[in-house]
Amino acid sequence: MTAALMTGCSSKKSAGAGAATTALSNPAPPPSDTVPPSELASTTTLPRATSPIPRAPAANPELAVAALLRAEQQLDHTTSFQLVSSTGLQAYPTPQAWSRRRAEVAKITGFRQEFVARGDVTMLVEHKATIDAFVGLQFAQERQIWHTRRESGGWLVDPDPKVIPVVAAEAGVTDAARRWTKARQTCDEKATSAEQAVPELFGVSAGAFSVCGSKGQATVGAPSAARPGPETADLVSQFGPSVLPFLRKVAVTGLTKGFTLFLVPIGKDWRVVAVGET
Repeated sequence: MTAALMTGCSSKKSAGAGAATTALSNPAPPPSDTVPPSELASTTTLPRATSPIPRAPAANPELAVAALLRAEQQLDHTTSFQLVSSTGLQAYPTPQAWSRRRAEVAKITGFRQEFVARGDVTMLVEHKATIDAFVGLQFAQERQIWHTRRESGGWLVDPDPKVIPVVAAEAGVTDAARRWTKARQTCDEKATSAEQAVPELFGVSAGAFSVCGSKGQATVGAPSAARPGPETADLVSQFGPSVLPFLRKVAVTGLTKGFTLFLVPIGKDWRVVAVGET
């Protein structure tokens, strides 16, 4: 696909819209697995890694993870590095290596604890919802499961948690495609832009370009998963392969010429990111 501006009836750029919150469509881990911190135990014994920065273990797993995330929210990688376990130091032996890794993930805007189970701490972590060439598809919320270890007289945290994005309900894909098509058909540039994930939509489509001022009643089909191939190659190249599992496409018919819309979840809604032929 080739990037093409699809805002209103002209090629003028408009800011894409992104929501700051999202529907919690992913099921949370069952609370029955939760155990109080006093019952947490770890029998793991690891050789202590050498680091120029001393460790700063916390009194229990949840405090260790909270302290690490709080420092990360403030972009204080030196403080968060002090909470990294010996296992983590094998992957990130210096503050510089740790900072480079943390710069690759979405900036934290907030977090709250959900579960603690056998040393694993589940946090609901918040970010600014957007799609970005540097970090790819950035979700408003995701569950991060951090593993902790008892060492250095307290608890330290393994790096690189398991991440489960909280994705907007897929039922909203069709509605979002219908809103974009209606705004485009009435040549409402502001409303069209509000339904887009990016100012310049990817792809080329004669049908999508001819929607402004067209007659007829648009019919939006059911969403389906987008597949790897020529129609998604530019999106994957721009935002990385991790965007593909969350990319949905719908066919729009009933107007001058049919076309396809590609959408991604941004916050609590879905937004159009590309167009294509049917």
